[in-house]
Amino acid sequence: MGILVFIAGSTLFGVCGQLALKHGMSKIANADGKDSLILTMALSPWVVGGLATYGFGVLFWLMALSRYEVSYVYPFASLSYVGIIIGSYYVFNERINRLRLVGISIIIAGVIIAGLSVN
Repeated sequence: MGILVFIAGSTLFGVCGQLALKHGMSKIANADGKDSLILTMALSPWVVGGLATYGFGVLFWLMALSRYEVSYVYPFASLSYVGIIIGSYYVFNERINRLRLVGISIIIAGVIIAGLSVN
């Protein structure tokens, strides 16, 4: 498998995991608060599922690190910022203003530049 499979897997699972964690923690924040926070998180399918999904992303990340230089692979981790902004727009109806679009563009440009630096 190529580097793009590892990076795409890491990014996709990481973003989905973070979005699930946000959803689960939002539900917990809106709960009545009678149970302990730790117990409520441990019993939340969204939190547990989000952690598991994020864990799959870590496995893809570790596979990328085992095969490529960390100085080459690490800039690709910033793609998760882009994924979170886009995912939050669709899942939570969060706004993407012009300044965020500029930030996304800069991140993508930086990843492209770093990606071209392969030996």
